[in-house]
Amino acid sequence: MEVKLGELAERNGLSPEVKEFGEHMVKDHTRLNKELGAAATSIGLTVPTDLSEDQKTEYTKLSKLSGKGFDKEYTDLMVKDHTKDLAAFQKAESTTQDPKLKKAISTAIPVIQEHLSMARSDASKLAAP
Repeated sequence: MEVKLGELAERNGLSPEVKEFGEHMVKDHTRLNKELGAAATSIGLTVPTDLSEDQKTEYTKLSKLSGKGFDKEYTDLMVKDHTKDLAAFQKAESTTQDPKLKKAISTAIPVIQEHLSMARSDASKLAAP
């Protein structure tokens, strides 16, 4: 979802920060998806290849927005999404037994933390008068 929404942010965003954040999402999450996907597949897990229905709904909603309205909705979603993802990854890191998958998760956590920090910063800038 972060990749698809990042591409959308690059097109529909107004502020340079949102466009730059979208670019980070595309680059970083493409790399993370490959690393995590390879680790998960190596232990027999099935990796989703498409957005879930909820993610499709979010994408459709955001695709109809542009400018300031898009920027606000997108950054709010990225704060919410990365907060949830960080908690899930931290839990998975402590419970995962497979060394390959654990390493991939451990590598992803700092990236997710950085994205959360960036999203929060962008959200506070957009909220400022």
